[in-house]
Amino acid sequence: TLESLAEADVSEVETYIHSTGFFRAKARDIVAAARMLVEVYGGVVPDNMEDLLKLPGVGRKTANLILGDVYHTPGVVVADTHCIRITGLLGLTDGTKDPVKTEMQLRKVLPPEESSDFCHRMVLHGRAVCVARRPDCQNCTLRPWCDHFQKSVRD
Repeated sequence: TLESLAEADVSEVETYIHSTGFFRAKARDIVAAARMLVEVYGGVVPDNMEDLLKLPGVGRKTANLILGDVYHTPGVVVADTHCIRITGLLGLTDGTKDPVKTEMQLRKVLPPEESSDFCHRMVLHGRAVCVARRPDCQNCTLRPWCDHFQKSVRD
């Protein structure tokens, strides 16, 4: 339960998440976030950006993920590495690597009801087709709309 996690020994949590990398900091944040959820939010995960960002270990990406996937909030954009890179190549953003700038630029062009799913699709596309070191442009279904591909064809 959340209460058990809030009372857990951080070193015990470390053993469960050891393979994730940065497990010590993550374990500390997990226990602290669980504690805060119990003590401050009555055991309920907040449904707004401001309160989510107060939770230890939660940044904009995680907060947007929770808002989109859990609360189905329209207009949220999860700007992860794949989403940032691919939307820049497609020309949907100005190519910035800044997650907050990418998020704001995508909010202007994506239909609010599609934005969360769109970002998930970009992650999958980045893993399967538009891989950073070896993009498979010839087999990409987004070629007709991709600024990067159009420029490479002209060159």
